[in-house]
Amino acid sequence: MARARRLLAREILALVAKVAAERLCGLEVVGVSPPYDTSEITALFGTRVIIDVLGSLVAHGKMGAQKHIIDKPVAY
Repeated sequence: MARARRLLAREILALVAKVAAERLCGLEVVGVSPPYDTSEITALFGTRVIIDVLGSLVAHGKMGAQKHIIDKPVAY
């Protein structure tokens, strides 16, 4: 029987960078709870993910590419 394994931090960063290189309209970091993250490892990794996504968007010329979608007026 196959066993599931957790992704390593470098695998997560590589995956997020590939997704951001294609197209990304929004990003949300969830699951960081300061009372339970006493060494701040999770918070620092969340920050690293955000920085890597922004860097990937800039490197691939995608920063602001979704602006025409985001700025559309909302029809009620």
